[in-house]
Amino acid sequence: MIRRNGKPPRTSDSGRCRHPDGTTLEFPVVTEMLSSRELIHRDGTCVPLDVFIPEEQGRLLYDLVRTQRPKSTLEVGLANGISALFIAQALRDNGAGQHIAIDPFQTSDWGQAGLVALERAGLDDLVVLHEQLSHHAIPDLERDGIRIQFAFVDGSHLFDFVIADVLSIDRILDVGGLIAFDDSDWPAIDAAIRFTLANRRYEIEDTGVVIEPSRYRPSLSGRLLRAIGRSVPSIGHRLRREFLFPSPELGIRG
Repeated sequence: MIRRNGKPPRTSDSGRCRHPDGTTLEFPVVTEMLSSRELIHRDGTCVPLDVFIPEEQGRLLYDLVRTQRPKSTLEVGLANGISALFIAQALRDNGAGQHIAIDPFQTSDWGQAGLVALERAGLDDLVVLHEQLSHHAIPDLERDGIRIQFAFVDGSHLFDFVIADVLSIDRILDVGGLIAFDDSDWPAIDAAIRFTLANRRYEIEDTGVVIEPSRYRPSLSGRLLRAIGRSVPSIGHRLRREFLFPSPELGIRG
């Protein structure tokens, strides 16, 4: 996750989704979907739930929105609606806000399952869906003067699509706003994050929560070569930057 030019107060309870009285929040529609492993389409048919974010990731999204208190949030990839349920519930609990979901395949491929889930949870009034490709929809939002303070990128996991989403979101994201990524340890998404950090005014935001621990285990020879490359520029210039500064050391985690 990256923040545009600034840091918020850190919350040590991030990922726990608690009421003020300390009890854990419940998300009944999400729980039912994950328990049954089924999606309900608009026509009432049930289909297998094969692709979804981990519940821990959804709860982290909830906590981030609760802490950030954005007026407008954006999501690339509504799909089955699980991430939108967490984000929209956070906006509801904040008492204000609107969620913009972008998914050109919500009707054609998903049978409007995401919209159905939001309606079942009573959160559909907080969500505006744009059934367009994100590199068309986000520039339209920019032309309409829309500003956001939080974005979740979970569309195509190809580098060109991810970087197009980030560069488009950058133009409508307020300073201090957050961009969260699904599967941030995938090579293409990792590369897009590194490109953004190198070419835009962003920094890693460490929530203290790791959904999928890194498998990064550098060898002794790798550590030695990395140390030499960092201390001797003439050698370091011959090495790939991804090797010299591995993503886990930069704070890019799963």
